[in-house]
Amino acid sequence: MNSTEPPFNPIILPDLAIPASEPQAAQPEIKASRKKTTLRKSTRTAKTRRVLDIPHATVRFTAKIRRQARRLTQRIKGGITSRLAHLDQAKLKKVLIACGVAAAVATAIVVLAKLTPLIITLLALLGLGAVLQMWERLRTRMPA
Repeated sequence: MNSTEPPFNPIILPDLAIPASEPQAAQPEIKASRKKTTLRKSTRTAKTRRVLDIPHATVRFTAKIRRQARRLTQRIKGGITSRLAHLDQAKLKKVLIACGVAAAVATAIVVLAKLTPLIITLLALLGLGAVLQMWERLRTRMPA
């Protein structure tokens, strides 16, 4: 064993800096790269593009379609507002109630159309049950 080298201790990690009796040479400071003060949040589009590797033209096209849809929605809202703006409150209330009733009737018709097969099946089962019950009553009344 060399006298300048300290004995190996398995409990102490070898990279751990232990103050020695002789001064150690100062390590040169490594200059850190310049950091920005605020971190930029990546947008959802950027994350999606990175994951899926979508071409930039596709992203631009999608954004264009979304803008057009937003403009169309705003245009429709503006048209409805301009048509209903000149009405007084009582008439507007009647119009909105009429629209609600019309929407409820339309919804009822759609639900009825969707449930028609189920309703027909239930009525058929009830009718079959009624026919079997009448048949049983007729059989018990007739002499054999």
